[in-house]
Amino acid sequence: DGLPLATTLPSGMDDERVSAMSAAMLSLGERIGKELVRGVIDRIYVEGDQGLSILTSCGEDTVFLVLATKAAKQGLLMLEIKRTLDELRMVLS
Repeated sequence: DGLPLATTLPSGMDDERVSAMSAAMLSLGERIGKELVRGVIDRIYVEGDQGLSILTSCGEDTVFLVLATKAAKQGLLMLEIKRTLDELRMVLS
């Protein structure tokens, strides 16, 4: 449904709207993965000229969205996302 559990967003961003868009991205990503025979989607990555968004499954009914600037080191960011997901999955289970 795209209901936010917790958010820390830049000012001017509506957490409910971001949550709804994340749910829509996940739904479309799952359909694309199925139709293109890519299997279960691990993450959805959107890169723009202002930065990137990474949407990752965090459990059966939860997702984790990370917004980062272009200055972010992507390898370190992915490592930190993996570590955070491990912690979140323990809390959410």
